[in-house]
Amino acid sequence: MEDPQHLDHDQRAGWVRGIICFNCNGGLGWFRDDVSRLARAITYLRGTTWQRVLIHPGVFPMCSPTRGRPPSQRS
Repeated sequence: MEDPQHLDHDQRAGWVRGIICFNCNGGLGWFRDDVSRLARAITYLRGTTWQRVLIHPGVFPMCSPTRGRPPSQRS
């Protein structure tokens, strides 16, 4: 099932920008279409989100930029 389609528009000018999903439309509204707020949110996520990090061909443990590697499954 596809996400419902919503008409996205610029809040200040009223211009239609495109058709996007419900969650994206709401997200842009919460950020008030402010590029600097979105950039800060992206920076935050990049610094706190667990990511796969290549340490050897085919070996990608999960690491957090702020917390390091997750605890071993054996602990």
